[in-house]
Amino acid sequence: MITTVNYHLTKACNFKCKYCYAQFKDIHEEGLPKAKQFEVVRQLAESGKFRKINFAGGEPTLVPHITELIQYAKSLGLETSIVTNTSQIDFEWVKNISSYLDILAISIDSLNLETNIKIGSNQSGKILSINNLRNISTACQCFGVQLKINTVVSKFNHTEKLTDFVNEMQPFRWKILQATEVKGQNDCNFEEVAVSTDDFLYFCSRNSKGLLPEIKVVKESNELIKGSYIMVDCLGRFFDSSQSCHNYSAPILEVGVKNALNQINVDSQKFIARNGNYSTIKENIVCTF
Repeated sequence: MITTVNYHLTKACNFKCKYCYAQFKDIHEEGLPKAKQFEVVRQLAESGKFRKINFAGGEPTLVPHITELIQYAKSLGLETSIVTNTSQIDFEWVKNISSYLDILAISIDSLNLETNIKIGSNQSGKILSINNLRNISTACQCFGVQLKINTVVSKFNHTEKLTDFVNEMQPFRWKILQATEVKGQNDCNFEEVAVSTDDFLYFCSRNSKGLLPEIKVVKESNELIKGSYIMVDCLGRFFDSSQSCHNYSAPILEVGVKNALNQINVDSQKFIARNGNYSTIKENIVCTF
């Protein structure tokens, strides 16, 4: 059973990562209005099929009411997670949402300016602030938010070593993903970023040496990624990538969670194989900040 649903609230993003599979080039609408987004979250929670909701995009922190959605999901009994490029958040943001957010997943592909520009992991040539990343890590440790790091391995970064910085950030989980082609999303120039399985495994092997033992490393190859995620798009439809393209269901708000789920293809064994069925327990941490 797949216990996590990934809600891609918006296709808007201030980065232009060339490997991104969630560009939603086939969606021309802006997405659901605020009230309907809350209704989608309510129906997902009340369906009883999911334990955790992960807010994604695009860049979900570009949604003005993202903290309200996180709070609402938590009030409905869901474990809450968000994946972000961190360009819109800082120490105070983490502090303010910490009572409602279980997992903060941040995207770090490289610490090198030139590499990030090649990948598209930048905003007008400006990459993520290392100091801000450190401050976010400190806030997570201080206020009991579990920090997770996502790294997509591509042709541009497969020889890099991030181990020392990852150790410094102290995430509980480091997910390393192979750049994966999805038709209609990133296929136009995918050869520019494509990385072989051997090079992907080389990155994984190189970066596992010297890593703190308490950091759980999850390696997701092309094959493991495809069809192992239950996702909701910005129009409130389930979708999957089992056939290397987006397959959409009817809108959840029209047909309900159960009927919409029956219209997509997901592989629960792959979900289990990539260690997707995990939970987090927040600790009571007192901080003087």
